[in-house]
Amino acid sequence: MYLEKRRKRWYAIHEIPEDVRKALGCGKRFFKSLETEDKTMAKRRAALLEVRWLHEIETARKGGTLDHVERDALYWRKVLADTPEDQREIVIGLIADEAQDRVEAVLDREGIVDERDPRAADLPVYDEAGRFFGIATGKIVRLTEHLDEWLATLDNEAKTKDMKRSTIQRFAEKFPYITDVRGKEVQRWVNALATEEEKKAKTIRRILSELRGYWAYLVSIEVVQSDHQPFIQLQLPKANGSKVGSESWVPFTPADVIHLLQAAEARKDDTLADLIRIAMWTGGRIESLCALKVNEVGDGFFDILHDKSEAGRRTVPIHSKLKPTMDRLLKNAKADGYVLPGLTENKYGDRSDAIGKRFGRLKTTLGFTEQHVFHSIRKTVATLLENAGVPENVAADIIGHDKPTMTYGLYSGGASLEVKRDALEKISYPSPG
Repeated sequence: MYLEKRRKRWYAIHEIPEDVRKALGCGKRFFKSLETEDKTMAKRRAALLEVRWLHEIETARKGGTLDHVERDALYWRKVLADTPEDQREIVIGLIADEAQDRVEAVLDREGIVDERDPRAADLPVYDEAGRFFGIATGKIVRLTEHLDEWLATLDNEAKTKDMKRSTIQRFAEKFPYITDVRGKEVQRWVNALATEEEKKAKTIRRILSELRGYWAYLVSIEVVQSDHQPFIQLQLPKANGSKVGSESWVPFTPADVIHLLQAAEARKDDTLADLIRIAMWTGGRIESLCALKVNEVGDGFFDILHDKSEAGRRTVPIHSKLKPTMDRLLKNAKADGYVLPGLTENKYGDRSDAIGKRFGRLKTTLGFTEQHVFHSIRKTVATLLENAGVPENVAADIIGHDKPTMTYGLYSGGASLEVKRDALEKISYPSPG
């Protein structure tokens, strides 16, 4: 890099190595006016230009494309962030020059004399130049730019964090920049989730909750103005002529459960059959049952310690009809220490993923719809308990549900094991045909 004065103005010049000239699409050197007659000021501006030109040379050597607006803009934003306050205006001026250079290059290529030419009125390059300037100066920020740092602040399990990441990234496909996120457009996006993708209101509420959480973080780090709140007062639309969000999973009938059990046995899927047996006599969630360990089983009961809720971590009596299965499983327990052996963990440590998919294929083969899932067995047990006249608070202690009342929910230690055992023994299924 060297300086050269021409007609009272200083210019920066940098020789371009021969191996990158073709990739850069330039001649033998970079050449740019520093727009000053003062040599000290020229040196400051030239130093910034040198950093930029060296960056372009290195990028070209790595095979990168140099006409990518966002990549170049992000480079300038880094330069601006590292620039002392008293020199920021210089860098902003260079950014503005860069944006104008992009416009002029297109005007030259299109044979347009200058920007007053009416043919240039709606030329996209002006929008591109504005986007370049906005990104480089930090006025336009990608929605996902602070996603990783937000997730790092959360006290969630890896699976939950991945779900939130997926939500934000999917939303960013429609709204890539923070400035794109406006209430009216967000409402249309929500409408599409409900009507075109047929998402349930419960799912949409979760999505919006995750988006609000991330947006609140952006406000807290002053990336977003606190009065810009595009996720409030959104309406959940109707889909297929009914309110979105009513829980659509339905219980199996007791006969359905027996049918599923027999089908698993016919397929010689012994582990799935055992899983169905445990679920139909306990109402346990699939994740909790697959995580059940041998050392968590006692004399006539087992402790569910791996449930997603506080109420879900409970002691469950072993139904008399389930006892032979549990005795067999404990007797034949494998070295992995689980009641249901041989299940593989997914990346979140969940052992229920693969067997859950096997259950899904089984129930589909038997003609059940998406309204029936493994969780439907849990609903079957709850229905049987209700029909047997079991008090709701006792049923909640068996199933692992929160109790909403002050007396039972806040002050009670829960039903005793014997009370739960007596209640659970009241449920029954039809004999196999």
